[in-house]
Amino acid sequence: MRNLLAALREASGVIEADPAKGLPAPRPYPWLARAGQAWVKSGPYWIGYRQQPRLTIIAVFFETADIPGRF
Repeated sequence: MRNLLAALREASGVIEADPAKGLPAPRPYPWLARAGQAWVKSGPYWIGYRQQPRLTIIAVFFETADIPGRF
């Protein structure tokens, strides 16, 4: 749990510093791209967020999670 909290703190700082810097989707999962969402990598986690209506983290998953359809 500490690793997750540390990753969220780190991602929050990166997102707040430059919200436009995020990727459209996590590199291994391009089909997760959605309009208005972006992703950053923090430790072993991918953190998804949106900028509107206000800056909000909306998704978190472990990089080796078993996502259906993963190549």
